[in-house]
Amino acid sequence: MKKLLLLAWLLPTAFLLRAEPLQLAHLFSDHMVLQRETAAPVWGWGEPGKTVAVEGSWDGLVVKTRIAEDGSWRVTLSTGEAGGPYTLKVSCGKESLTVSDVMLGEVWVCSGQSNMEMPMRGFGFQQIDGFRDNLLEAAEYASRIRLFDVKSDTTHVVQRDVENVWEYTVPEVYSKTSAVAYLFAKRLTRNLGVPVGIIVNAWGGSRIEPWMTMEAVENAGISEADLAMIRELHETAGLYPNGVATCWSGRMAPLAGYAAKGFLWYQGCSNIGQDCYDLLQASMVRLWRDAWGRGDLPFIYALLAPYDHGTADGRWRPKFVETQMHTQELIAKTYAVCLETLGNEVTIHPPRKQEVADMMALRALSSAYGMPVGMTVDYPTPKSIDYLEDGRVKILFNNVWSNLQSISSRGITGFELAGEDRVFHLAEAEVDWDGQTVYVRCAEVPAPVAVRYSYRNWMGANLQTSYGIPVPPFRSDDWPL
Repeated sequence: MKKLLLLAWLLPTAFLLRAEPLQLAHLFSDHMVLQRETAAPVWGWGEPGKTVAVEGSWDGLVVKTRIAEDGSWRVTLSTGEAGGPYTLKVSCGKESLTVSDVMLGEVWVCSGQSNMEMPMRGFGFQQIDGFRDNLLEAAEYASRIRLFDVKSDTTHVVQRDVENVWEYTVPEVYSKTSAVAYLFAKRLTRNLGVPVGIIVNAWGGSRIEPWMTMEAVENAGISEADLAMIRELHETAGLYPNGVATCWSGRMAPLAGYAAKGFLWYQGCSNIGQDCYDLLQASMVRLWRDAWGRGDLPFIYALLAPYDHGTADGRWRPKFVETQMHTQELIAKTYAVCLETLGNEVTIHPPRKQEVADMMALRALSSAYGMPVGMTVDYPTPKSIDYLEDGRVKILFNNVWSNLQSISSRGITGFELAGEDRVFHLAEAEVDWDGQTVYVRCAEVPAPVAVRYSYRNWMGANLQTSYGIPVPPFRSDDWPL
């Protein structure tokens, strides 16, 4: 009887201690792209205490490690020049795994909310410009642009893995792929001549806080009042879409460390009006870089494009864009791209995603890859503002290597002037022959003391360089809005 009782106790214990079979994280699947010319972590799980051997066929070197007590293992492989297809082999005793069709190339992690999530086929009643042309070319790029599209749920519990696999962007996959990520990858593969892997991890409607840990929020340097509001939102929001760390725990933490060249971020609509967003965004970047073990990974992000936001004459969008822009001053190698001429008054999801991707690709090629692109990719900003005796305002711009002009090359829209009464009136503007100076005047404001540009939610502002780099919102005053 005692032996039976002992056996009954040992059986469930033995079951609990039974090692799981040799596994790789789902990121390491057939058709994957590994970042070229770097130290690329590879990880998985197996029986504690045993030795795992990992080999990449690009160099034939075998890296070994012992499986930890919690069943996890991790090695780092050196990757060479772009190329493939290669194989990745993992073995542990009699167990073995082989990953086929591995390419060495460029990898970017693409995250944010619905404007990053928006697929090439668009949303209901909201299209993507150029969908058909790109669809007809999709087969040509299918093996050169590879997708890992994260579909895991949000959670408060940090997950170790996500159940997705790498895919070719064949036409049916292309159609459901993030437009910004896909079009960005297409520009990269054409300019660099290498395969590009895009890890798309976007959640429509999400605020920035779900993509951060609570510790990162608390260490962002925000005020106690802002912190209290975020904690209250977290306690009442649940998992979707605003609970702190819910996207981080379920969707981003399992990816952390996968060798990549940088991050693309297209988010902000759900945080509009939040004055501490720049501090939160800087803290999120630090969190991600720490998790990836790379403190210098480029972070390229989109500024909010113009949109009605309920009231076209409202001024909370441009004020928020100012806050977004400030992140660049807080943390190195963060790059904002301006979308000021790419918005749409009636949809928060502007269809001109090709231009958004182009802005990001130009920044990546210039800043992440050091390629000469024949132009400045920095957006123009006022260098000096002078109020002339004849009632005009003279604005000299930085970062203008070509001429300033309106989209239509005719009238410039988006400027306002105010006098001592602080009442703003729409103003006329023209570019001087030097291509860097704009003169602004308004008959209703004979003695202006303040000038604003594109400082409403929507006003059809159209000033840009002849290279197509838009001028972001700005104002000379600090008056309450």
